[in-house]
Amino acid sequence: MTTREEQRREYNEQKELESLRRVFDTLDKDKNNKIDFKELNEMLIKLDYKAKRQEVEDMIWEVDEDCDKCVSWDEFKLMFQRCRTDRTGLEPRKLFNVVEFMMHDKDSSGTIDMDECMEILFRRFGKDQLEERTNEFFKHDTDGDNAISFTEFQKQMTAIRPKRREAGKSLSGNKSTMSMTSVTSISSAKRTPAPPGRK
Repeated sequence: MTTREEQRREYNEQKELESLRRVFDTLDKDKNNKIDFKELNEMLIKLDYKAKRQEVEDMIWEVDEDCDKCVSWDEFKLMFQRCRTDRTGLEPRKLFNVVEFMMHDKDSSGTIDMDECMEILFRRFGKDQLEERTNEFFKHDTDGDNAISFTEFQKQMTAIRPKRREAGKSLSGNKSTMSMTSVTSISSAKRTPAPPGRK
């Protein structure tokens, strides 16, 4: 028999998977079950984020397991799960941050409002932590419009990430000697070629 907590966790995991699929389908404009450079770049432009070509290519390359210069649904899910459970700060997070933002921005307005934020934070952290987490999230609302833009969200994620790296270092007891190579590549013992222009 499952407990109420297990049922709640299963429900939240199902809702998160549905939200993840919604984001994937939004990005996959040509409906070929893959996200390519053009589709990702168009979304970044819509979010008022002007990325250089190399940055967009890197977002794809970091999670592209089969080296087809696209992100499949399976690669997309794997990237999300790895980043969500990463405690070292070593998993590449550029695409993950875009996905997280889009999951919060349910109405595709280009901003995360208070209601959208509270719904996701409630599912993730429960009622007890909701107010604290919401206040923490909205302290990055630099223009005071009670909505978080993608740029504000990016700043928030950048501010959080170094803390995670430090947490990863303290787990091993000394400085990490591991390079920023994707844990994906290491765990699957796969050598992935660098994107064009990289060594």
